[in-house]
Amino acid sequence: MSDTTTTTEASATEPEASERPGRRLRLPGRGRSAGGNQLFRNAYALMLNTGISAVLGLGFWLVAARYYSDSAVGQGSAAIAAMKFLAGLTAVTLTGALARFIPVSGRATGPLIARTYVGSSLIVACAAAVFLLTLDTWGPSYRFLHGLVHGLGFIAVVMAWNLLTLQDGVLTGLRSAPWVPVGNTVFSAVKLALLVGFAAAIPTTGVFVSWGLAIATSIVPLGWLVFRRLVPRHVTATEDRAKPPTTKELGRFLAGDYTGSLFSLAVVYLVPVIIASRVSSEDNAYFYITTTIGGTVNLLAINMGASLTVEGSHDPARLAANTRAALKRMARIMVPICGLLFLLAPQILHVFGDGYAHAATPLLRWFAVGALLRVVMETYFAVLRAQSRTSGLAWLQGLLCVLVLGLTLLLLPRMGLTGAGVAEISSLAVIVAIAAPKLFRTVRAAPAAAVPEDAAPDGDL
Repeated sequence: MSDTTTTTEASATEPEASERPGRRLRLPGRGRSAGGNQLFRNAYALMLNTGISAVLGLGFWLVAARYYSDSAVGQGSAAIAAMKFLAGLTAVTLTGALARFIPVSGRATGPLIARTYVGSSLIVACAAAVFLLTLDTWGPSYRFLHGLVHGLGFIAVVMAWNLLTLQDGVLTGLRSAPWVPVGNTVFSAVKLALLVGFAAAIPTTGVFVSWGLAIATSIVPLGWLVFRRLVPRHVTATEDRAKPPTTKELGRFLAGDYTGSLFSLAVVYLVPVIIASRVSSEDNAYFYITTTIGGTVNLLAINMGASLTVEGSHDPARLAANTRAALKRMARIMVPICGLLFLLAPQILHVFGDGYAHAATPLLRWFAVGALLRVVMETYFAVLRAQSRTSGLAWLQGLLCVLVLGLTLLLLPRMGLTGAGVAEISSLAVIVAIAAPKLFRTVRAAPAAAVPEDAAPDGDL
């Protein structure tokens, strides 16, 4: 079981521990600065979730590539891409608001979460129905979704994925991010087991069905935990400084953040849907698994950004110091990871099959470069959310969306799958060129002594 004690409780125990003689073990993210502790504690929990999900997720696609035909993998991944895009219309776009306002909502936290769950589920259900009504326009990879049973099942899975995505944002906002890897580990393990079990019974739809059925194993128990345990504890811990947002404040924030997040959603989830509609099922399998690998690395930067937004909302005075600390830590983590991903791209893809390595090695290398650029971009986006400066955020995300979609449509017919990678890197470079100087001015305002560290001092291990 992950530690979910609050910062106050952790701080209260530290003096007692410090009186004990001898050397003691200091865990990552538990340095002397309270802000730094919680910043890295939540960020590392989310990164742990990314690591576990990466191992089990890539294991899922490795098993799929071995037990299913390339065409079946392409159709299943196309349906998953559509599911993520449709669910993300609310789930991805509302997680920033949850991270921003849950920390200060007090007794309004439970109703805020419940309204978000219900409203977003209704919206994505309608969006999924519209998608199914226009299915013939989306290409051959989606043909297996025809029929009433398949259609209703697809809508149910989209709604469930919406809740699963929102749940991660809720846990982060409640400063209980260590529960995120618990739920996602269960989900990933169950879907992997179901994938093998369905290989012979439903060889065409088994990839998607196994993914959909596994979602309930995470959202049901963690949903109970959120409403029965974590929300009441959060209310008690924050009631003395809670300031629930007004409808006007929520509307102003969402006007910028939701609009910007829609643009971000298009970059992450609409591009795979467009590519699935324009290439063969086999090529879509090569693209989707490659973008899954690259996207997993991107999540490390997004995780740190989410934690930075939460901590910036809790303690605005430490935002500059926490931003500098986040950038330093991400540089140490991402540079070696992206370097290895670039150098070992052929070997990584060869594990899935010769076709993957032959078709997608350049694409994976482009994604490795893009992951480094995303560190700067996601950190700046987190700062803007913490400061509720969502109009500027929306403009940058809108520009990124236009660049990525436009260049992808332009380069895909000319360069094949590699064109999608070139389109992403070129677009990210433009956004980073705009964001980097502004981010530098933010971190420059932080005195060096205020920057949180998780390195152990002399005498600690």
